[in-house]
Amino acid sequence: MKEKWTTEKAPVPSPWIAQVSRDDNLGIAYISGLISQKGDEIIYGLSAAEETRIILDNLKTIVTEMGLTMDHVIKTNIFLTDMADFDGMNGVYKEYFNHGNPPARQCVQAGVWGNLRVEISSVVVLK
Repeated sequence: MKEKWTTEKAPVPSPWIAQVSRDDNLGIAYISGLISQKGDEIIYGLSAAEETRIILDNLKTIVTEMGLTMDHVIKTNIFLTDMADFDGMNGVYKEYFNHGNPPARQCVQAGVWGNLRVEISSVVVLK
């Protein structure tokens, strides 16, 4: 059965959205879309690379608090408001994942909440 899981060490979404929805029996967790946010403050006016760094730092905090590492991330979904930002996002993204065994990934152009440039959701294995 799924359960909502939260750490206060990373931005917490509204009560209607789980920061993490996990199922220990299935050994999998889904991390909701992360944006460039520190605590309760959304950070505007950054480049896609800068937003990506904040997002992936928050993702790393979440998986660490779950007792995992970034190697447990098996899938990321990346949403860019403009595909011209791909190289900036990708340059930072490659710093956070093992190039020999990276997670599966999709990257699409889409509207991101608050007119931000980047949003990233992910799936992690719990074992």
